[in-house]
Amino acid sequence: MLNKDAIIKAMLNAFPSVESFRNFKENDREISRKAIPVMIKFAFNHSIIDAATETSFAAFLEKNACHQDEKKLPQGLTFPDVLDKLAGHLSVNALIAKLEITARDMSLPEIQASMITRLKQKFVVNTPKKRALLRILAYKLALKYPDLGWNYELLLQLPASVDNRIAMVHETAGVTITFHLQGQGEIIFPPDVSWLRHELSDCIEYLRLENYISKKVIETVGATAFNLRSPKKPGPVDEPRLYNESIRNTLAIAHQMAARWLLSDFSNLRKKLIIVVHAGIFSEANPVLQRILETPLTGESGVYLTDFAHLCARYASVKVGFELYAKHSYPLTGYTGNLWLVNHFLSYSYYDYIPCLLEEKMLPRSTGASSYEDFKRSLHFPEQTGQTTFGAIRAMHRFPQSVLLLTEIAKVLRTRNMPYEADTVLANLLLSHPFNLVARLMRMLIYSNIAQTQTDFLSAKLAFERAEAEGEFIVANSRPESDIWHEIGVLNFSRALKYLQYLRDKNTARQRDLKIEDILQHLENAQKAFVKSMTVSATGKALNSLYMFGYTLCLLQLLSTDKKTPVKNNAAEVREVFKNVSTRVFRNIGWIRDDLATSDHKLEKTFQNLFLTINLVIARYDNLVLCRSNLPHMKYMFALILWDFAPVINPQICRITLEWLNLARREAEKLRKDNVSVYHVACGKISAEKFVEHVNNTIDVISRYVTETDLKEAEDPTQSRAGFAQLSGIKLMLLELDRTQTEPIILCA
Repeated sequence: MLNKDAIIKAMLNAFPSVESFRNFKENDREISRKAIPVMIKFAFNHSIIDAATETSFAAFLEKNACHQDEKKLPQGLTFPDVLDKLAGHLSVNALIAKLEITARDMSLPEIQASMITRLKQKFVVNTPKKRALLRILAYKLALKYPDLGWNYELLLQLPASVDNRIAMVHETAGVTITFHLQGQGEIIFPPDVSWLRHELSDCIEYLRLENYISKKVIETVGATAFNLRSPKKPGPVDEPRLYNESIRNTLAIAHQMAARWLLSDFSNLRKKLIIVVHAGIFSEANPVLQRILETPLTGESGVYLTDFAHLCARYASVKVGFELYAKHSYPLTGYTGNLWLVNHFLSYSYYDYIPCLLEEKMLPRSTGASSYEDFKRSLHFPEQTGQTTFGAIRAMHRFPQSVLLLTEIAKVLRTRNMPYEADTVLANLLLSHPFNLVARLMRMLIYSNIAQTQTDFLSAKLAFERAEAEGEFIVANSRPESDIWHEIGVLNFSRALKYLQYLRDKNTARQRDLKIEDILQHLENAQKAFVKSMTVSATGKALNSLYMFGYTLCLLQLLSTDKKTPVKNNAAEVREVFKNVSTRVFRNIGWIRDDLATSDHKLEKTFQNLFLTINLVIARYDNLVLCRSNLPHMKYMFALILWDFAPVINPQICRITLEWLNLARREAEKLRKDNVSVYHVACGKISAEKFVEHVNNTIDVISRYVTETDLKEAEDPTQSRAGFAQLSGIKLMLLELDRTQTEPIILCA
């Protein structure tokens, strides 16, 4: 039986907006007059709407309208492709039989095979019956593939025929990635190769990359290898920035496949998956890749990049560590460049979970699961448990020194609130690799998370000190990477906020060992770390540290104004502090001029243009983060940054902020089924349910001051409504911090 959430997604896929519903009602009247009452009754019976009325149904669509800029159809997708996707292993007749059930349930016209045949030959949706069929297909696609997003309005954009596809520039260059199973003392069998092809296809779906890399372009190379190609953006072939999106996506696939192989039943120490990434002209890729694969490759991760691919990856700011594997060592093969090895993926925050590790046969779902105690015994006391039933532990026994495997297991345990078990897995890794950067960073985060959960101040202080010691060890023994300093900055920032919570607690026993100067010191430490993060970054303005730097400066100034009653400021003062800090920060990095006129209208106009630019910059980094636990907070922070550092709130800033908040909420909702927590800069991580509550509260705050009508009005700063003026004094980050406090941080407008 279908659950409520599945039906909601299906309805919204068939009617992505109120306008789509009205078009159905007005343009297809012979069908809609019978179908709409049935659909409304169906929605009411499943508790999707409060009343069995058209008004209630329209309100539901208005509230949950799909954003058309969120999803795009994959390049070259055609109507036959959509049918194949939905049919799976079914014949066309069997698919029609299934579609007919939905048509009858919704009082829609009978589906005829001849209609589908005509649409496959020429996709022209010019009759009510064809449009009804397309809505049924959209409905069924949402039920079978809820994250695909091929809704009715998108399906209307399908090309008229296979040979008449959407006009686009067909790039002859991009990123080519080869996956090669290599026997090292053992034969590669056909089932191994079948596994590789199946996992590649599944990986593209799992990472939601079908709009960028078609599964149809999985190319067989020899008996044991496959290629994937991802076109670059249009432009010169030797411009590295045009490869940003492609190189990020292919490295995300490389991360998934390298870990999936280690967790598969086909892998062992005598079989290796070699992955090589090439960037440049597609026709030149195969000879280079084949020649590289002919030489022995023994790097631990098994993931390698050619020279230009490495350069493109650095431009794309991928969260991957590289080391020079071989220098100009292949002249006889025809490739004379360097070869780079991936020595780590910063997967704890940037790359998605390995799907099989989220299954209970691999790891317990929660500390409340019946299997949790058995897992703990298997992990801590293997001599007393015998043969373990947990696939993750068996994989650890098979590859006890694999950095990638052990960090991926620890990552799942950490997100499921099993910090001590995650630390035990990392301890196994650090025995072999004591200076491993990812393991050390994860251990630092684990102790910070433990500190955030403590109600006792001295217990939290001890855990924070343990995390700080890990940070000092990392700095002393690793190259100074931007992400290291960023994480150390976040550690000090979150420590300051936790101490602020203790300081403002009315329990004087907690206050006895804590002073406001302690909080200011940790904020100053955070400020220095964020500056170092930006300094180490090649661009000089790492975005994640840039906005945290701004927030740190604001809190330092607000806390310093009155050390007896910290951060009890009125709205006008808060607004002035944020405006002054943001002006200084953006001047410092050259985003606004030093000689900028200070009159209100000119300053506000300049800032509005600036923040629209920032919104475009944010979009450029949209696929930098693919870790599902980080996506909700990333989109949430985009909303907070645009709002908090704007000198004035107008309808446009309001609309953009609400769009990001709704996106953040939808991303968080997807995490519930796997019991994955949400990363949170202020408190380490929180449950998806709690995060959604935070987002809803933020939306409610905005809704108290402005209405939907206000948001649709033309923008004119000289005629700003009172509601927008009041909202300009409310800073969302301070409201977010306030949710963990016992007193309000600010006096809102």
